[in-house]
Amino acid sequence: MPLSTSGFEPAATTVTEPCPRSIRRRHIIVILATLLACAIAIEGGTRFAFARISRIERRVMVEHSAAQNLRFSSRVNPILLVGDSLLLLDVDLAVLAQTLRTKTQLQRFPIEQTGYLDWLFGLRRLFEEGARPAVVILCLSPDSLVSNTIQGDYSAFYLFQVKDIPAIATRARYDLTQQSSLFFAHYSLFLAGRSNLRHFIVIKTFPPYGGVLHNLLTRRTGVTSGGEVLRISEQRFQELQSLCNSHGARLIYVITPGFGIQEGAILQAGSRAGVPVLVPVHSDEWPLSRFGDGFHLNHDSAREFSEKLGPGLDSILASYQAEAK
Repeated sequence: MPLSTSGFEPAATTVTEPCPRSIRRRHIIVILATLLACAIAIEGGTRFAFARISRIERRVMVEHSAAQNLRFSSRVNPILLVGDSLLLLDVDLAVLAQTLRTKTQLQRFPIEQTGYLDWLFGLRRLFEEGARPAVVILCLSPDSLVSNTIQGDYSAFYLFQVKDIPAIATRARYDLTQQSSLFFAHYSLFLAGRSNLRHFIVIKTFPPYGGVLHNLLTRRTGVTSGGEVLRISEQRFQELQSLCNSHGARLIYVITPGFGIQEGAILQAGSRAGVPVLVPVHSDEWPLSRFGDGFHLNHDSAREFSEKLGPGLDSILASYQAEAK
C-alpha cells in the first residue's frame, strides 16, 4: 500500500466565475458608451463640415446669427425680413435697399418650405433671444400662411424653443413620435438637417434627381376658399401683430407674384387686423415666362419685382417714422 508523503489530502482549488448579470451590465455600458461617442462624433462632424460643404446651410447659419443680433439703432431702422423660398428668390435685397429713401438696415432670414407656424414660433424665439427689429416683413405664400404644416425637425433646430414644442405639435397635429423628433432635433443639427444632407449628397452624385426633387417641393397646395382664407389669415395676422407689438415691432406682409392667389381675401384680412399688405404685382398679372420654375421668379423678374416693392414699403416706413416723432 503506497504511503503518502503527507498526512493530508491536497486542497481543491476553487474558481469563482463572473456573475452573468455583471457581464451583461458591462457589455451594455460599453455599447452605450460606444453609441454616445459615435453620436458626439457625428454631431460634431456635422456642425463642423455641413456649413463648409453646403452653401445653403452656410447661408442659413449666417443669417440666423445676424437676425438674433439685430438691434435698434439711433441711425437706422433695423428691418427683419423672414419667410420661405419666395423671399429668398423673388426679392433682390440689394435692389430693394437701393429703392428705399428711409435709412434702414435690411436683414433677411428665409428658410425654404416654412409656413405660418414656423415663423410664429420662430419670431417668438428670436425676440426672446434678444432680436429687436423695428419692423418685421413676412414674405410667405398665402397657401403657407393659412396652412398648419411646418418644416419639422429643421425648424426645431433654428426656430423653435423647447417649451413651445408641445403647442407646435398640437397645432401641426403631430403624434408623440413626431413630437419627440422635434425635441431631439432642437439639440442636434445632424437630426435636424439629415434630410437636407441626404438631398445634398444625392444631388451632387446624381444631378437629375435635383430637378425632380425641386418640382416636388415647389408644388402648390390645394386652393382654399376665399371665406376660409379671410377667416384664417385675419386671425393669424392678429396673432403675429400682437407678438411683434409686444416687442416694439411693426408687421408688414408681402405677397409675391403668382397664380390663383386670393389676394382680395388677404388684403381684407390685413385691413381688419391692422397689418399692411403689399401687393406690388397682382395675381396672374405676370406670364409664366417670368418664372424660372413656375413658382419662383427668374433673376430679371425678381429685380423688377423688388423695384416695384420699394416705393410701397418706403411709404409705410416713412409713416412709421412720422408716428414715432
